[in-house]
Amino acid sequence: MNNKEKPKILAVDDSPSILTAINAILKDSYEVFTLPKPEKVEAILQKMKPDLIILDCMMPVLSGFDLIPVIRSFEEHAETPIIFLSSVEMSNNSVIKNAGVSDFLAKPIDEKLLKMKVAHYLR
Repeated sequence: MNNKEKPKILAVDDSPSILTAINAILKDSYEVFTLPKPEKVEAILQKMKPDLIILDCMMPVLSGFDLIPVIRSFEEHAETPIIFLSSVEMSNNSVIKNAGVSDFLAKPIDEKLLKMKVAHYLR
């Protein structure tokens, strides 16, 4: 399978180690793009159309909550699945749904759970 056939995932997190882990877990099945600078999301989305976005909800410059309206402002990303990453418990679905997020994953990242959730939203 060549990269053109793989679904594209954009992972946004201010932690390089988290981005490295996400890439290592998903790179065999997906084309993974990592972005350590959340303020560059808008510029990246003008150049590419990811099939799914993994977004850290707590970052110093722009939080995931700040970035959702930016992502959703692109017509082609109105329905793009977004999986929130957080080291804070966010299993309260109303927080997630009200934020416009598809799902949530706790840090540290559970490899099986990440693969399962990504596969679910990219079916």
